[in-house]
Amino acid sequence: MAVLRIGDMNEITEQTDKMGKAFLDLANRGETRWIRYTLTLLIVIATWTFGSGVVLFSVYGSEPEGLPMDGTNPFLDFIALNLLFVTVLVGLWIGIRNAHKRSFRTLITPRDHIRWGRILQGFGLQMGLGIVFAAIDALIFPDNYSYSLDPERFYKFAILVLLLTPFQTTTEELLTRSYFLQMLGHFTRHPIVLVILNALPFALFHLMNPEIAAYGVVPMLVSYFVVGAFLALVTLKDNGAELAIGIHAANNMFAAVLVNYEGSALSTNAIFMIHEVNVWSGTVAYIVSAAIMYWILFRSKRPVP
Repeated sequence: MAVLRIGDMNEITEQTDKMGKAFLDLANRGETRWIRYTLTLLIVIATWTFGSGVVLFSVYGSEPEGLPMDGTNPFLDFIALNLLFVTVLVGLWIGIRNAHKRSFRTLITPRDHIRWGRILQGFGLQMGLGIVFAAIDALIFPDNYSYSLDPERFYKFAILVLLLTPFQTTTEELLTRSYFLQMLGHFTRHPIVLVILNALPFALFHLMNPEIAAYGVVPMLVSYFVVGAFLALVTLKDNGAELAIGIHAANNMFAAVLVNYEGSALSTNAIFMIHEVNVWSGTVAYIVSAAIMYWILFRSKRPVP
């Protein structure tokens, strides 16, 4: 029977203290006074507010048929929804560059280059595990899946998903993960506390999603919290946002193109449709998938370049 020695405990504590340190320290490369954080958030709100009008007018025109994003035109709704995130990204860039006076790359990595391979690794693992778990679920509950491919609509949406979804998911990661984690890093460096505090606003930001009304506030918020906690964890563990950016993009693209469900915020024409969603079992499945992914990503103790 293995005995945990005091030296082992000290090593574990030291590793925990260092987790995410290089990434969190990036905030200190620029201005860190709280007026700067307040100013940046106000800039983000301003660009989103002003940009929303520009985006909606550009996409729907001055006399749209029905209300914008009311579901009557899913094609235009998808374009508008994703372009709205670009306005947030612009505001965040302005805030980081002018209020905090640091490089925008500091939201992504402490290294002198972005690890594109790490983004692709996170994307590939999430997409692969998503397909495996969906296939298992379809074998167990075949009646819950239906083939819903409309080729003409599918190819239009697929192109839009490839072009626009990375803007949406990357914006969410840079704002709710990177920026908020680095801001919280001024208060605490304990990874568990950081993960919990970071996952809470990520879950709350999704309160307006249609899934909340369709499947209930509590189960959906728990589901979003689990996803946010995992993405925060891998960001701290990897000392960079690249993995989370890739994982988040793959997660949304999977739902938009391959397997979607009724009541989803992504009103795309996926290949397969799920009719009844059990949020609790889906959350458990995600935890298992995330645990597998975490083991694959970090089973080696060698530093990732």
